Amino acid sequence: MMLDAFRKLSQSWAAKIVLAVIALSFVLWGVSGYLFSNDSGEQVVAKVDGDKISAAIFQQRLHDAREHYAQVFGPEAAAQMAKDPSFAPDVLNGLIDNLLLAHEARKLGLQVPDSALAQKIEGISAFADKGKFSRAKYQEVLRANGLTPVKFEAMLRDSMLLEQLQAVPQILAVASRKDAESAWSWSQEYRDARVVQIPVRSFLKAATPTDAEVQSYYQQHQSDYALPAQVEVQYVTFGPKDFDQSHGSGTAATASASSPAPSQGSPELAFESQIENFKDKLFSDSGSLAGVAKAYGLKIEDSGTLTAGKTPSSGVFADPKALDLAFSKAVLAGKNSSALRLPNGDLLAVHLLHYTPPRSQDLQAVRSEIAATLAERKARRLAKARAQELLDAAEKSRDPKDLDPDGSYPEKRYSDLARHSAAGLDPSLMNAIFLAPAPEGQGAPSFGMVEQKVGYALYAVTRVILPNQALLNPSVTQEIQRSLEEQRARLLTTGYLQALRHKAHIRIHEDVLKHFE
Repeated sequence: MMLDAFRKLSQSWAAKIVLAVIALSFVLWGVSGYLFSNDSGEQVVAKVDGDKISAAIFQQRLHDAREHYAQVFGPEAAAQMAKDPSFAPDVLNGLIDNLLLAHEARKLGLQVPDSALAQKIEGISAFADKGKFSRAKYQEVLRANGLTPVKFEAMLRDSMLLEQLQAVPQILAVASRKDAESAWSWSQEYRDARVVQIPVRSFLKAATPTDAEVQSYYQQHQSDYALPAQVEVQYVTFGPKDFDQSHGSGTAATASASSPAPSQGSPELAFESQIENFKDKLFSDSGSLAGVAKAYGLKIEDSGTLTAGKTPSSGVFADPKALDLAFSKAVLAGKNSSALRLPNGDLLAVHLLHYTPPRSQDLQAVRSEIAATLAERKARRLAKARAQELLDAAEKSRDPKDLDPDGSYPEKRYSDLARHSAAGLDPSLMNAIFLAPAPEGQGAPSFGMVEQKVGYALYAVTRVILPNQALLNPSVTQEIQRSLEEQRARLLTTGYLQALRHKAHIRIHEDVLKHFE
C-alpha cells in the first residue's frame, strides 16, 4: 500500500526531506470545490478573489499535514512541528498560493485532458499490482487515505494544472556551463586585505556642541520631544463566557429586571442575542459603566496608564483598536465608548478615569539627550572627513601604510579571505572588498571606504588569487548547474506568486486563524 511505500522510502534523511515536500504538496493539493465552500453560514479563514477557504476545510488540511509529517518524521517530531507558530499560517499561505495559480491557469486556458489524467494515474506505482495498474488496488489505496476516485481525480487534475504553470520558471531558469564555471570561480576566489577602522567615538571629545547649538536644535525639533497623551480608563468585556452557568455566571442570574430575557441554548447564542441590548445599555447609561456591569454581572476593571501610540505587550489593550478606543472622542468627553469586537469575539467597552493631554518637555529636561545627538552627528562628520583624507593619501601614494600613517587607529590584516569565510568582517565590508578591482600593475593595491554603524572602514586589497579552471571537475560543474537552476526557479516562482498576490484581493481573517495557531 501507499503508506508502506512511504515508510520504506523514509529510512534515509534525504528521502525524508523529499517526502516532507511531497507530503506538504499533498496537503496543499486541491483548488477545486472540494476545498472551498460557498456556504454563507460557514466560518471563513480567508478569501481569495471571492473564493472562500472555510475553517472546516482548513482544519482538515492542518490535520492532513500533521498526519503526513508523522509518517515521514515520526509522531513526536510532527507534533513539535505543528506547535510552531508558523505552521498554520504556512499551510494557509500554501492554499492561497495554489488558489492563485489555479485562477491564473484558468485565465490562461490551461487544461488537463482526461487522457493525460488517466496516464498520470496509471503511472503511479502505488496503484500497480504485479507491475500493472489495478483499478481494485487504486480504489483500495484511496479508501485507506479517506479519498474517493472523484475527489482524488479532481485534486490530481488541479495539481497537474499547477505543474504546467510551474514548468515556466523551470524553463526560464536554465543555467549554462559558463554560468556554473563563473559561480565556481566566484566561490573559490581568495583575497588578502588590510583594514583600518576609523571609529566615531574617537571624535566625540572634539564634537561637544555649544549651548547655542543645543538651544537652536531644541527650537527646531521641539515637537520631537513632546510627551504623548496618556489615559486611564475603566473597562468591561462581555462575551459567551458571561452566559456559562457552569462557571457561576450568566445573564439569567444577573440581568436587571429591565433587561430582556436571554435566548435559551448555547452561551454563544445567548451572547449574540444580547449584543444590541448591551450596546443600548452603554448608550443609555453613558455616564458610567456601572449600569451595564450590573445588568450583565460584569466586573469593572482598571486599565492602568495607557500611552497614545504605545500598544501594551499583553492584555485587552494589546489590540491597537482597543487602545484607539480608549483615546476616542466619546471617551475623552466623559461618555461610555461604543462596543468594540475583540479578536476573540468578546465586546469591549471603556469609560474615562483620567486623561493627560500631550505636552512639551522643557529644554532642561532634554538637554543631555539633544547634546548627545548633536555630538554623535558632528563626530560622524569628523570621522568621515578624516577617513576620506587618509583614503585620498593612500590612493595617491598607492601605499597601504598611508591608511594609518601614525598608528592612531586599529588596523587588521587578513589573508586568504573567501566569500564563504568572512573572518568576522561585516557583510558590507566583505562585499566591498570582493567587488574592488584586483591590484594593478606591479601589485599596487585597490582602496576603498565603507560606512558602518560604529564609524568608517578603510581597506586595501593587496592580493587576489583566482582559481585554476582546470581543477574544476565536470561532475561538479553539472552539480553547480543543477543548483543554479533550482535557485533561479525558486526565485522566479516566488516573484511570480508575489505578482499574483499583488494583483489579487486576499483577505485573511486573523480572528479565525488565531484559533488554529
